[in-house]
Amino acid sequence: MVDETADSPEFEAPDPEERPQAIPEKALQQILAISRPAPFSKGEEVVFQGSQARALYYVEKGSVEVSYTVDGTKIVVALIGRGSFFGEIGFFDGVSRVRDIRAAEDSVIRIFEREQVQDLRRQDPDLYAQFVTFMARSICAKFRRVLEEREPLTAYAASLAAGRRTFTEPRPLPSRFFQTPEWRLASKIVETFKADFFDLCYKLQLDTSPEIAPDHRDKCNRMLDDFNEQLQDCQSRLDEPQTGDYVWGFVFKEIFPYFMRSRFAERAYFKPKGYAGDYLMMEMIYQNQPTGDGKLGVLVDGWCLNTAAAKAVRGRRELLSRRLEAWSRERLTSGDRIRIMNLACGSNRELFDFLGAFDSTEEIEAVCIDVDQEALEYTNRQVNVFSHRASVRLMQDDVVKWSLGRVRHNLGLHDIIYSAGLTDYLDRRLFQALASRCFEHLKPGGIFVIGNFGANNPNRVFMDQILHWNLIHREEKELKDLFAETPFGENVEVLSEEQKINLFAVGFKVA
Repeated sequence: MVDETADSPEFEAPDPEERPQAIPEKALQQILAISRPAPFSKGEEVVFQGSQARALYYVEKGSVEVSYTVDGTKIVVALIGRGSFFGEIGFFDGVSRVRDIRAAEDSVIRIFEREQVQDLRRQDPDLYAQFVTFMARSICAKFRRVLEEREPLTAYAASLAAGRRTFTEPRPLPSRFFQTPEWRLASKIVETFKADFFDLCYKLQLDTSPEIAPDHRDKCNRMLDDFNEQLQDCQSRLDEPQTGDYVWGFVFKEIFPYFMRSRFAERAYFKPKGYAGDYLMMEMIYQNQPTGDGKLGVLVDGWCLNTAAAKAVRGRRELLSRRLEAWSRERLTSGDRIRIMNLACGSNRELFDFLGAFDSTEEIEAVCIDVDQEALEYTNRQVNVFSHRASVRLMQDDVVKWSLGRVRHNLGLHDIIYSAGLTDYLDRRLFQALASRCFEHLKPGGIFVIGNFGANNPNRVFMDQILHWNLIHREEKELKDLFAETPFGENVEVLSEEQKINLFAVGFKVA
């Protein structure tokens, strides 16, 4: 079992008193007796946004989907399963409903009219008191979650072990540092870079053509390739952490302004959504269309977008698309719809690449979960733009909290659960919590796939020290060792994309 309370105070398990307590079975049956059952077909509306709040509901069979629509994009916020009440807030305060609720499958919903509940209050005050106490606890739990998630992106970014931003007070370099070989190496790297940059800038100014000449692009790429290699070499020579702090603080201060001409580098460093790998950053990499301040900015941006690490991100999209197709074809003969869940989905490019090439999309049912509402809207408007017959549900939630059991939904069992780029932000505890939770939601014979940057990333120091894009890089053995302590055990293999930089651990739930 994963200890959900160790090491990370922001993920302490809720006090049991804060959780809604179950109504005793006998009392529940007595309460249900005052309601009327109503059948709903899959997709049928149970409650619609803006409707008058005069009823309370209980899922006796099946499940319901809670959603809202923003600019034409339906975003799911909850999947409520059998044995759960919903609609209690509106029932008690009488305010119009603020969410749409539809049957996620053929369901039976018990409906409590206001008059029936009032009759219960008069006829059996003790039972009514139990009922109201339970409703109050349920409402409190929902309000606590709302309060916790007033800034969901901020909370999500803070939960990523490799994504936390720390700031320290600047300190002057000690005089003894200027006598060290590390200083001479750092100084040489910086001065060489500045001289090369100035020379390139001068040549670009002399060239009045609106287009960038190929020789200038080649010179910039060679210059930045050399710089990247020097950073890697410098890292290998640093033994003491404090010396490293001095070296990288100096290099960053001197080099930072040059790279901020690139839109890619600028976004990676400033992290407008709180973490570097947001969906717009991935879209920049996928589209590979350099932009920046002037010709120099465009050249730097072009180099950033074509580093080995960026190519690996494009490669993982292709690999996942192919593997989704292969794994889905293996399951076509089962007679059941193939259920796929994409965690921290971003813009879902690999999923829709797969759907665009698959000839049996009517057999696919996918749920795509991301904390960023804008990513889900982007998927609907810019990616899901071709004809297919798959059922795709876009759901807003925090995957890290879900991994730790802080958020629960009736997600059911899936054939394939995957995440292209999440676990290289997660420490060991969160990684294993995610794997364990996904194991619970896999069908027997199901597959869990996670992508993680490998330790051989040749742009690692540049990402760490210049862009401050910190990832937890892992080797194949480390990924297997992490899985070994989860329910997957030894049932795991590791794949990689063409660059051999992005690794993919594939865990199997043995039937």
